[in-house]
Formats: sequence, structure tokens, C-alpha cells
Amino acid sequence: MIKNRLITFKNRLFRINDEEPLSKLSLCVIIALDLFILFVVFSGLEDHTRQLTSPLEYIPYDCREMLVRESWTDVDKMDKLQQLALSDYNNVSYRYDTPFDPTKMERMHPDCKIFFEKIHRIASDQELLGQFKVRQRLVAQKNQFTSRFEQSKGVYDTSLLEDIAEPESGQNKLPSIARSMKDKARQIDHFDAQIAAIDVRINSHEKVRDLWNYVSADDSVRRDRLVGEIKRWEFRHPFKELLWQMLFLLPLFIVFYLWSLRSVKKDNRLQVLISSHLLVIASIPIFMKILDVVLELIPHHFFKKFFEILTALRIIAVWHYFVIVAAIGAGLLVIYIIQKKIFNKRRLELKRLAKGLCWRCGKKLPLGACACPFCGVDQMIRCPACDQRTWAAGDYCAGCGKDLPKV
Repeated sequence: MIKNRLITFKNRLFRINDEEPLSKLSLCVIIALDLFILFVVFSGLEDHTRQLTSPLEYIPYDCREMLVRESWTDVDKMDKLQQLALSDYNNVSYRYDTPFDPTKMERMHPDCKIFFEKIHRIASDQELLGQFKVRQRLVAQKNQFTSRFEQSKGVYDTSLLEDIAEPESGQNKLPSIARSMKDKARQIDHFDAQIAAIDVRINSHEKVRDLWNYVSADDSVRRDRLVGEIKRWEFRHPFKELLWQMLFLLPLFIVFYLWSLRSVKKDNRLQVLISSHLLVIASIPIFMKILDVVLELIPHHFFKKFFEILTALRIIAVWHYFVIVAAIGAGLLVIYIIQKKIFNKRRLELKRLAKGLCWRCGKKLPLGACACPFCGVDQMIRCPACDQRTWAAGDYCAGCGKDLPKV
């Protein structure tokens, strides 16, 4: 039953009907349509999925770095604050998505929302914004002078070695290089002093003090709460995302399936052809998304201990080897089923007989030929029941209808 349905569905994909096979040009048009629809489906799926709050949107990267990993130190926290405060100022791309978008902030965890709201208040303060702009320019200039200083230091070291090797060459460049290095070092110190003065002014502002007080509070409860939320979201989100994606994909699949049933019922062969292809196209992303969850989420969550052992023994590659072997085994099984159960040798012989081809080599037989002129095999045998000549590849005698011995 299933075998016959698969064969019928295959014919719907590549034939309009038995008398009118699909031309190569029409097949190219169908494939182009398939690729276009598949692209649109994946594009729509991406837009649909984006509506769902992801773990990284719920607890953004900067919030994790500050409140969970506590990686903002006294050495670099001003640089990181500057990057966030000037994010809207520095990014002018049409596709830029501000981190302070109200809709985006509403999706955040309450602790992260407070964190970004405080930074937003800093970024919205024109006085502070001006200070950060000046600081950004000074840091860029300092980095340029530091790079030139390192280059001069390299030249100085090279000239020093040359002077030691050839003391009488008369080309001692060391004094001028040393003066240049001292000038650059003084300029770098001047930039450091200016940046430090700006940092003092920024840190003394009440909005910045409010931010530092919030993030530097020794609140282990807040951190544990965020860690628990991260783990919970990262475990549940793939399943939630899969269900959300199915809400987009399944209606398409159902519509194409109902269209295919209606087309078959009304015997509209052209619509049967198109709807069958669309049914396959709708099935591809469904299969891929389910496979993604099976391969990525289930092993790492439900076999977590097993993966920890593999990681500890440095043999995590064993899992990937297992997946490869399992995939090869599944592929061999599917090919075996297709070749032996669906498109087996006996079905091929009967198909060739129906088309007037040699049942052994598949070449076109001349009209009335009793043997194949290409491979020499007999096309006719005598029926043991009625002793009349009948087709050798048939299951039954064409004269009496009795079973024939298999060739």
C-alpha cells in the first residue's frame, strides 16, 4: 500500500500523465519554481522566528558580561561603557538595530532591562555624550601615537644593533630616533592625562555613579537568578522555537496537501504536478528543523553526562563518528528498501514490458521481435498450462491467464 503510494507520488512529480511525460524545459521551470518557493519559505521562517524572544535577547551579551561573568573591570569598564553609550552615534547603517529600542528592552529580563535603561539614560545625556565623543577621539589619537612609538622602538633597536656591529660607519641615527621616541612618549602621556581627566568627570556624574552602584553591588542572589534563567531558557527555547516554526510551516504543508488531494480528485494533472512539488518543498524545512533539534539539543541535554565523559577523556569525536556511521547505516537501509521493495528488479522488468522494451537490457524492441537484437534474450516463452507463446517477463499468460514461472 505504502509502496504503491510512493510510486504514484513519484510519477506525479515528473509526469503530467502516462501519455504526456514532462519535458526537460518544463522540468527546469518546475525546479526553478521549487528553489524560489524554498527560498521564500526559509526567508519567511526566519522573519517569523525573529518574533520569538531568544535567550540572547532575553539576557543580552553585555548584561551577561557585566552581571553574570562580572568581566567589566576597573581597567576596561570605561571603554566598554563608552562603546555602549556611543553605539547609536557610531552606527549609521540603515540596518543598524539600536540596543535601546523600547520593544527590545521590554523583552529583556528585569535585571537586564534596568541595566540597559541606566546606560540609555547616560547615552541620552548630551553632556555625557559630548564627554564620551571627546574621549573616543583622544583614545583613537593615543592608539595612533602608540603604534608609531612601537614602530620607532623597532627602528631604534635595529639601529642600535647596527651601531654595535659597525661602530665606525659614521651613520649613527640613534640620537634623532631617541628624540622622536621621547616626543611620542610625552604625547602619549599627555593623552593619558586628558583621558584620565575625562574619566574623572564622567565617573562623577550622578547617572554614571548610579550605574556603577547598580552593577558593582555584591548581589549573589541576582547573579544566581540570572544564571538559572539562562540555563532554563537555553534548554526550553529550542523546543519552543520548533513549535513556533511549526506554526508557520504546518499551515503551508496542510494547504499544499489539501490542494494535492483536490487536484487528484478532479484529475487536474497540471495542478497535481505543481501541488506535489510544493508538498515536497514544504516538507524540507519541517524535516530540517526537527533534525536540528534532534542532533543538537537532545544529545547535549538528555545525554549530558555521557558528553561530559567524552569531553573529559578528549574523545568527543566518538560522538560525531557515531552520527556519521548511523547516517550511513540509515542511508544504506533506505536505499535497500527503495531498490528491493519499491524499485526492485521485478518491477523494472514489468515496467520495461509495459513500454515495449527488452525485459533484460531495456533497449527498444523492433515491432514483432521475439528476441532482443541487442542482448539476444528470448522475449517469449511457452505457457506450461496452455502451451501457447506468451511474454516471458509477464506474471500471467496472455492467452489463458495462468501463472507463469519467473524468468
